[in-house]
Amino acid sequence: MNTLSQKRAPQFNLKDWGLVILLVLLIVFFTIGSPNFLNFSNIRNILLQNAHVAIVSMAVAIIMISGGTDLSIGYQMALASVVSAKMMMSGVPFPVAILAALVITVICSTLNELFSLVLKGHTMIITLGTMSAYQGLAYIISNAQNFHNLPDSFLLLGQGRIAGVIPVNIIIMVVLFIITAVVLGCTHAGKKLYAVGDNPEAARLAGINVPRVKLVAFALAGVLTGIAAMVLTARTGNATATTGSGLEFTGITAAVLGGVSLKGGEGKLWRVIVAAYILGILSNGMQLIGLGTYPQYIAKGVVMLISIGLGNGVFSFRSRKKSK
Repeated sequence: MNTLSQKRAPQFNLKDWGLVILLVLLIVFFTIGSPNFLNFSNIRNILLQNAHVAIVSMAVAIIMISGGTDLSIGYQMALASVVSAKMMMSGVPFPVAILAALVITVICSTLNELFSLVLKGHTMIITLGTMSAYQGLAYIISNAQNFHNLPDSFLLLGQGRIAGVIPVNIIIMVVLFIITAVVLGCTHAGKKLYAVGDNPEAARLAGINVPRVKLVAFALAGVLTGIAAMVLTARTGNATATTGSGLEFTGITAAVLGGVSLKGGEGKLWRVIVAAYILGILSNGMQLIGLGTYPQYIAKGVVMLISIGLGNGVFSFRSRKKSK
């Protein structure tokens, strides 16, 4: 007597590689739509123009993995930008000005988590308050002025090229990605960060100092935020009290599209970088094919929804085999 038995069939899930597939599809689509899209200069421009976005997205991802949210990152960048620019224009050597910018963003970011611990509020609410404070400080220090004519040696961070081809800011982004990915994925500190974000109480019972881990996560994010501010300031060649404003939402978008959980404890850095460049390619490609501003909003929304579905494994294919 023959009996039919079902074996568990292999399942192809797009969760891990969905964003890469979407990236390839976008490249193919825009290449067909515009002959200029795959030009070397355009690809280089996409990489160059979104290097600081990728760095910000890494900072956002670290905070989100730890279970927090930081809405003040954009104005941390503005504050660091105007302070460093003002220092350089007053004759301070640019390495000292850059160091000052990093100190500012580390302090601002760490204060966000410290206020959260002391006031016992979620960092999303806390950073709504600090965002306003940092914005006010940036305007007061800059006196609403635009600082330009920055030193050429500083501008190399955002405008320089190695061998006349590879932008310096891309190299900075890649180096930061490698270091951050190693810290998150290959160190005991990285494992603690994921554990705290996934379940703070379980992490505490396991002997992990949860407040310390979160403070370190925000401090590390502050370093990345400061570097992103310097890269953006050097690329544009000027600093204002709005430098970096709104980038926190772009970073959050890239992190969520990249699969970082809003609850914390989950996320892969490489997917966040891919998501950040998907957003950059969308903006660049839609401009090249002549898509109007408002249709661009619709297209971005549709692509984001699709990428969320791909990232969360909504689309999967199963094949079942029957055997006698």
